[in-house]
Amino acid sequence: MNKTFQAPGKRWYRLDITCDARGVEELTLTLTRGDAEQAYGIGCGDREADQFNIPPGAPFTARVDTVRSGTGLVLWRLNTIAPDDVDGCDDDIDGCGG
Repeated sequence: MNKTFQAPGKRWYRLDITCDARGVEELTLTLTRGDAEQAYGIGCGDREADQFNIPPGAPFTARVDTVRSGTGLVLWRLNTIAPDDVDGCDDDIDGCGG
């Protein structure tokens, strides 16, 4: 996966992503917008997708690093959500610190 998404409007976006890959326990997802970039580990075979919040604004890119050994698939879905439905970090590209 290496895809740039438009993010217009006033509603937040939530990227749900998961993977199922033989011989691979974790993939790296990198979210980028402008100069901001965050990388996250996505556990393969999890029952629930990992969820990432992206505020509306400029386009952003979601990239999953290529795996040289192993086969499988990455499943993703991008939804809009109301600002008061954002749970946890409100901007997973800029990051919320810890």
